[in-house]
Amino acid sequence: MLPFIFTLLILLDQASKYLFEHFFATSKIHLFGEILVLSFVKNTGVAFSFPIEGMILKVLTVALIIGISVYYFRYEQHKNLLITKWAYILILSWAVSNGIDRVFTGSVTDFIGVKYFAIFNFADIFISVGAFLLFIIYFKHERTSRN
Repeated sequence: MLPFIFTLLILLDQASKYLFEHFFATSKIHLFGEILVLSFVKNTGVAFSFPIEGMILKVLTVALIIGISVYYFRYEQHKNLLITKWAYILILSWAVSNGIDRVFTGSVTDFIGVKYFAIFNFADIFISVGAFLLFIIYFKHERTSRN
């Protein structure tokens, strides 16, 4: 079941980027006034458009995907906590989906804009939720292991 969800999340992100780039790229869609706007942007950098480009970015992307995967399978998978599995599925689906874009096209399509914050895509939401889940898991574990 979890590999299916992992694949589904990647397909959701890839399809949303494709649809937005090919059908709404010239549009600016206001969902909630100026606060939440759909607007097409090609991000050639990394998180928050930090300027790393070219082959270095591609190598870092592949290394990140491998690193997260190795860490999960070596240290976390055996714990058998469903919430940990969900967190890593979200994080790895982000890494793979945005990695596909970076490696094959050199950029990532972002289209969900929040005023005064950033413009991002579904994969970025996946990593945010996954990282938040891991934070909760490790925070709870740290508190219970002290007692």
